[in-house]
Amino acid sequence: MTIVLLASGVAVETFLPLFGQRLGGLAPVAAGFFGAALSFGWSASQILVSSVRSERVIRRLRVAGPVLLAGGFAGLGLLQRQDASLPVVLAWLPILVLAGAGIGIAMPHLSVAAMTSVIDPDEGQKAAASVATVLTMSTAFGAAIAGLLVNLGSASISTSAHYLLFGFARVSALGLLPALRVNSLTSTSRQVVTVAEPAPDTTR
Repeated sequence: MTIVLLASGVAVETFLPLFGQRLGGLAPVAAGFFGAALSFGWSASQILVSSVRSERVIRRLRVAGPVLLAGGFAGLGLLQRQDASLPVVLAWLPILVLAGAGIGIAMPHLSVAAMTSVIDPDEGQKAAASVATVLTMSTAFGAAIAGLLVNLGSASISTSAHYLLFGFARVSALGLLPALRVNSLTSTSRQVVTVAEPAPDTTR
C-alpha cells in the first residue's frame, strides 16, 4: 500500500508541462523538462540510498518518503498561480526533485521489506514478483486520480493545478500510516526469526 501511494504520485508529472506553459508562460520545450523533474528526483535519490544498511536509517527513510513527497506537492501547489513570474516557475524544479526524492528514498527499502518480512521463502518470492505488478497498478491508479482532479478545475488551469497537487499531497500523506506499519512488521519478523534460530551445537 505504501508503494502504491508513493508511486501513484508520478502521475502528477503528466500535467506539469501544461502548467508550465499555461501558468508560467514557458515554451513547450522548456515546460517539458518539468515533466521529468519528479522522475529524476526518484531515480537519483534511489541510487544514493540503495546501499544503506543501517536498520535505523532504513526505518527513517521509509517514513520520510511519504512526508517528503506530500510536502513537495503541497509546496508546489502554493506556487501555482496565473502568470507566475520566472523565479517562481524556476522554483518548481527543486521542489519537484525533492518530491521525487521522497519516492526514491523509500521505494527500494519498501521492496526489500516486502520480500523479507515473511519466513517462508516461497512467500518471499511471490512478494518479489508482485512488486512490478504493484507499480503498474499504482501508475494506473495515479493516472485515474490525476485526470479526475484536473477535470474538477474545469476551465481554470490554476484551479486544476491546486486540485491536482493538494489532492496528491493528501494521497501521499496517507502513505505514512502503512509505512509505520511496515516498520512494525519488519521488526516483529526479525524477532520471530531470531527466536526460531536453533542454538549452536556445543557438544562436539
